[in-house]
Amino acid sequence: MDKPDHTSRDHAEFSPSSLKYVAACSGYTGRSGTSAAAEKGTRIHEALEVRDSSALHDEGEVEIYEQIVKDEDEFLQTVIGDAERTEYNEVLVDVELDRTSTWGTCDRLTLYGNKAVMGDYKTGISIIDAPRDNWQAKAYTVGAFQRFPDIQTITFVFYIPVRGEVLHSEFKRKELPELIKELSYVIKSGELIRPKWDEGTPELRDLTPNVNCRFCAYEERCPALGAIAIEIANRVAENTLPGVDITDPDDPETLEHLWPIAKIVTNWATRIRAKAIAVARDGKEFPSLRLRSLGATRKCNDNTKLMEIVSDFDLQGEDIVNIANFPLKKIAEAVGRSAPEGEQGQKARDFMDAVEAADIINQSDTRYTLS
Repeated sequence: MDKPDHTSRDHAEFSPSSLKYVAACSGYTGRSGTSAAAEKGTRIHEALEVRDSSALHDEGEVEIYEQIVKDEDEFLQTVIGDAERTEYNEVLVDVELDRTSTWGTCDRLTLYGNKAVMGDYKTGISIIDAPRDNWQAKAYTVGAFQRFPDIQTITFVFYIPVRGEVLHSEFKRKELPELIKELSYVIKSGELIRPKWDEGTPELRDLTPNVNCRFCAYEERCPALGAIAIEIANRVAENTLPGVDITDPDDPETLEHLWPIAKIVTNWATRIRAKAIAVARDGKEFPSLRLRSLGATRKCNDNTKLMEIVSDFDLQGEDIVNIANFPLKKIAEAVGRSAPEGEQGQKARDFMDAVEAADIINQSDTRYTLS
């Protein structure tokens, strides 16, 4: 059996899996590229398509694969039992809407009588909306109703093994007009607003800041995010900001107004990040954020003892000097403290002059701040 390859699969511009983000903000545009988590999910989906886990990379992937197989088999047995069924894996659905359309590939469709079960596999830890409130599920459901006109009822189910969840909702064919109306509105709004990024930026009223902004390709230049800062500014400052575009200002007056606001927002953001990390470390769960370790830095607090240990491992002091990074400011301060009272500053300056004259300093670009 040929191994399936999902990596080369195209995606609709407004794919069912992206509609959640577009529904929240019509200007949302996903970032390009992939990630380790996405590649892991692709491998597991490919394995599930052929029910063969031999190409998975580790025990964790195999565990997710096996749990989905177990959950799916149990769910289908509960809903369908021993009734005659027809199976479709990786079923392509074209979703025809009101003067627009989209398409996507659902993981599994099981037909029995005039009913169906649509299954979608979620291999990550993120919280997934129940199908009744899930834009991806609604789009796939519409596509399935349109492709298979005899189907009257679709049970849509998400298998989410990492969270230990199996979420399902039932849709009736009579709901099709309302589902089409909802999906058409979201996609047509995106079709209207998203192209404005190519011309500059959309209007402020067309954008809606939300928790998904961190996934958007235009996060760094979105005027709606700047508008949040302006709202803060108007609450904390006596004077209103100049009526100019603040997404990328150049004039000194606007920049001066924005400077203290940037500091306020930065300080607030620092506190929020610290609080969120503390909550996550206490074991509490966020809907989509995950605690990740960046590793810990280590710094020796007894250099004399360190040199003794280094010598025991046949490394000489001069070898350490060649790789060490000495803080010149602290050394200069130590040199100054060795001088008599009143001469400390001059001795520190003389030391720095000597170091400069020896041409042994690599100096970075000057750093600046405002106060």
